[in-house]
Amino acid sequence: MGSNNLPAKKYSKSNPTSLRLCFVQTGNATRFIDIGLALSIINRKAFRQGVYYYVNSVELYNNEDSYVDLHTLPDNYVTKNSWNRGFGKYMEMASHVDTPRPKYHDFKIRMSPLQTESNTMYPEMFGINGAYTSYSPDEWDFSELTTMKSDGGAADSFQLTMIGDHIGPEGNRSSVGLIKSYQDTRRQPDNTGSPVLPVAQSTDPLATLFDASGDAAQSEIMTNLDEDNDQTPYNADAYIGVQDNSMQHVARLATTNMVGRVAKASGFCAPMGLICVDPQDTATSYRLIINLAAGTYNGVYAERA
Repeated sequence: MGSNNLPAKKYSKSNPTSLRLCFVQTGNATRFIDIGLALSIINRKAFRQGVYYYVNSVELYNNEDSYVDLHTLPDNYVTKNSWNRGFGKYMEMASHVDTPRPKYHDFKIRMSPLQTESNTMYPEMFGINGAYTSYSPDEWDFSELTTMKSDGGAADSFQLTMIGDHIGPEGNRSSVGLIKSYQDTRRQPDNTGSPVLPVAQSTDPLATLFDASGDAAQSEIMTNLDEDNDQTPYNADAYIGVQDNSMQHVARLATTNMVGRVAKASGFCAPMGLICVDPQDTATSYRLIINLAAGTYNGVYAERA
């Protein structure tokens, strides 16, 4: 065939990136997906964890009637600020020692205290008759922070989770929750109510301008304005993400014989690329597929935290 029988050069596919991530698991144990890790494995290229990845759609294939719930981190400013604060502390800590940084030096955290290296899912590639192969990284270690003791005592090293409480007593932590730490270091709004009106407000000539009606309507209006909606429209003492049960539900995929045991759901944003996979009543093997949005970050659409 002649060399001219090709698409125009402007339609050439340069630096292709695999955007379809496939995972296979068995049983109803809770698992976790790290999109940055999975992309790195499949594409043989380093992808950051701490960015916002966007999923176009998800698919579930199973041989039984069951369902799988998917959860992400809360997509709000608290998650973003907590991650940035932890990242800043990590980089500041590393600057205190004169040691060359590893080539793939990065800030990696766990989604919750439930996540471990062993229950983080690796992507699969497939053959015929249901055969598949799981691929794992040579190294993908969660970051550790080390507290610098001024008294020369033993250093306190711990890993980080985004949601959930700290684990271990002060001075001997094994895990620290970033949102919990963020909450404990932020100023709280005035929970006594604001604004507080002067006592003379109820008799001020302008405030009582319409009292000539002879009824108590004006006084009631002023009372309502004084006493209602003075406090924050949220719990000023609670940050979403401090508790383990703070994940955001983004999809449920149910497989039944009526739909050929194939389920699909629309896309969502995955902050830091972390997804919790929570299967229910699943005894046989199931296949979960994540389809990512294309973009300019090594072929993937992602936004900085």
